[in-house]
Amino acid sequence: MELPQEVSDLFAEEMAAKFLATVDSEGRPNVALIVTLQPPPDGRRDRLIFGEFLMWKSKEYLEGNSHVAAAVVNQKLRMATLTGDFVGFEKTGPYKEALDASNLMRYNAYSGMRSAGVIDVRDVSPAGGASMLAVPFDFLRARMHRAKDGGGKAAVPAMVKEKFTRLTSVKALAVVGDDGYPRIYPVMAAAAAGKGAFVLQMTKYNRELAQVRVPCPAALCVLTFDVKSYKVKGELAPLNSSALLFRVNEVYNAMPPLAGDLIPTV
Repeated sequence: MELPQEVSDLFAEEMAAKFLATVDSEGRPNVALIVTLQPPPDGRRDRLIFGEFLMWKSKEYLEGNSHVAAAVVNQKLRMATLTGDFVGFEKTGPYKEALDASNLMRYNAYSGMRSAGVIDVRDVSPAGGASMLAVPFDFLRARMHRAKDGGGKAAVPAMVKEKFTRLTSVKALAVVGDDGYPRIYPVMAAAAAGKGAFVLQMTKYNRELAQVRVPCPAALCVLTFDVKSYKVKGELAPLNSSALLFRVNEVYNAMPPLAGDLIPTV
């Protein structure tokens, strides 16, 4: 399926937050920050490419299951999501050359890119957006819902919890659909619910969350505007008609050089 022009333009923005969801061998979702997701240089509108760069778990899951989802949120809170099929990694050729030449790869402080990953787009949602004026009210609504203890097996460290509940951070929630493909839902408003859970507010831009059958396994990745990123995995549970509860079982660092490292919790 071809990307609408606005969606293609969003994925072409270097400073936008971009996430890739995969499915592990047990059918559970994983979601990671993949900043190199972008349209290919040959003009194909039915593809995205990304760099194999500091990827471990996502690469392992891609090699076992080709079903993926991707999402983009730019600094004006315009956003889009899609599902697709991972085609493979290309170690040479125009896709890798285009990624190697991008500013993100030329000026990163870590290591080079091994190959270019290729995704064929299966389905794409129309571009949408969150209102910057409405986001603070959504946060207030999330805090009003919160319970003293939402459960969860892991006590989220304070520095990680602060990132997920920060007003200006972007969250990407991943679940697996009935068709076996992961889905990503952007979330802005979240509130802590005890030591190991978050309340996630449903609102206009992510209203499809109401159709997710809960409880179900889920993963949630956060990116802040000062480029800090963490990931939690656990269970998405019902709370009420306008909010869901994310119970945390595992906490991960999602930024280099420690991306993928499990963070000890009590």
